[in-house]
Amino acid sequence: MNDTRRNSDMPVGRDVGASLMLAIGFVVMIGVISAGLIGLATSSLNNRAALEQVRNREYAADGAIEVTVAQLRSSSVSTLATCAAANGFVIDTSNSLTMRVDWRNACSLVQTIDGAVVAQRNVVLSACENTGASCIDSAVVIRAQVNFERSATGGVARTYVQSWSVNR
Repeated sequence: MNDTRRNSDMPVGRDVGASLMLAIGFVVMIGVISAGLIGLATSSLNNRAALEQVRNREYAADGAIEVTVAQLRSSSVSTLATCAAANGFVIDTSNSLTMRVDWRNACSLVQTIDGAVVAQRNVVLSACENTGASCIDSAVVIRAQVNFERSATGGVARTYVQSWSVNR
């Protein structure tokens, strides 16, 4: 007599095929998670380039305004008459971008603690990418207002940033 059993002699239970269903479910779940991660990575890589361009433009505009403030701080506008008439622009290149900073004075007279009357020099600065023309409002990247506090002798005693806004 032969004691070997054949597979057909095995009792059939309710769990037959459960391993196959678990394996298929696991493969499908891993596939769905992988597809989601690939989509996220692709989207992130595409957005990185656009964000890098915006960041570089903002940093270049920031640097150009800093250069302009340094130049204006050392300029010799000391009377209200010359202060009110003054405006101009500065061209600066950084981050492979050429920025234009248009500036205009907004001046008034103030009395110092010791009673001297001096010109209060506020300068409004607008930075945009250089197109060869003045910055238009829709193209301004950074707008700032800086106060140059004058001493009684006409030099700059202190510099205050009154406002600084990134427009886009």
